Amino acid sequence: MDKYKVIIIGGGASGMWLAAMLGKRLGGEVAILERNDRVGKKLLATGNGQGNVGNKSFSLSCYRGDVGLISSVFENAPQDKILAQMQGLGILTSADARGRIYPLSRQASSVLEMLRGAYLSQGVKEIVNAEVSSVSKVAGGYVLQAKVGDFFARNVVFATGGKSGNGFGTDGSAYELLRSLGHSVTALMPSLVALKADMTYLKNLKGIRIEARLCCLQKPSISERGDVLFTDSGISGDAAFRLSARLSQKFPCECKIDLLPDFTQEALEEMLVKKARTQRFTALDLLVSVVHKQLAKNILRMIEIGENAPSSPFVAQKCAYVIKNFPLTVVGTAGFGVSQVTKGGIPASEVCLSLESKLASGVYLCGELLDVDGDCGGYNLQWAFASATVVAQGLLQRKQK
Repeated sequence: MDKYKVIIIGGGASGMWLAAMLGKRLGGEVAILERNDRVGKKLLATGNGQGNVGNKSFSLSCYRGDVGLISSVFENAPQDKILAQMQGLGILTSADARGRIYPLSRQASSVLEMLRGAYLSQGVKEIVNAEVSSVSKVAGGYVLQAKVGDFFARNVVFATGGKSGNGFGTDGSAYELLRSLGHSVTALMPSLVALKADMTYLKNLKGIRIEARLCCLQKPSISERGDVLFTDSGISGDAAFRLSARLSQKFPCECKIDLLPDFTQEALEEMLVKKARTQRFTALDLLVSVVHKQLAKNILRMIEIGENAPSSPFVAQKCAYVIKNFPLTVVGTAGFGVSQVTKGGIPASEVCLSLESKLASGVYLCGELLDVDGDCGGYNLQWAFASATVVAQGLLQRKQK
């Protein structure tokens, strides 16, 4: 049985970052057990393959979860420290106009290569096709049973990711391993994911992308502005993704889309009424050049006005209202398989500020497994790196005792 001081379960962003941080001091006493045939599969997909590793517009309000734990992690692993550590590993970055931080190469693969090169050069062992089926407490540490054999570790770090994107091997099975060690798991929900909707007024809109404001009418109401892409089952786009992160699990959820967020309803009414009085437009002509033609047809269907009916100030006013309040009933999400991150996880009350388990000494958790999730735009990878940094600090302090 191979023995290590630290075994990291999971070779994703947080696991590889942790290995690189520990490798400088522990080297060959650290191993990564990765269930896939290679590490970093999900990391390669971040930022549409460009590697969105953080966001300059950092704020605690960009995260859901225990504020005390989140605040403590980022105080001990602030963004400037993470970026300096990246630079030390050879990962050079820059931020775009929206604050999203990318490697200069705009390739997620370059982040993977530099992280992997760092920990392998320091002697960290990387073992793939090593899905862990059990973790058992024994004298002095833990025994891990994996497909490729059994391992002993004085300390075990869970860096497996949550339940989202199961095509990358993140199927949520790690939650069961943690339950076997005494942990509980909060309700889980897909986040940063497309939304399914009642298709009554959406069927002919598939493929249309608009800049809009998407608002959920739950109390308190929440809204997000950005791209809205109509799909065959609802809506996608960054506005939908960001809204999904803030939705409760209660569906259906009544929402509305502001199709022209740069105009007030009064200003839009005035423009449309003026157009209606200019010449004899049909109702459909009234909306041409105002919204997408297919949207225009649906708006008229909602207010029960024929496309060839004459326009009028009354029709203009009704159209203006629907443009600013296009109804949408969200009935669910597209699911864990296509979501970017998992909402929910191991409660903050079950870990110390060092992210060591309160229920199993020597067991640490980082990244998406914890009940912390962030907005779209690099915030979740920022959490992965920061939480892994805090775990590294805890393990290195433990070594000194």
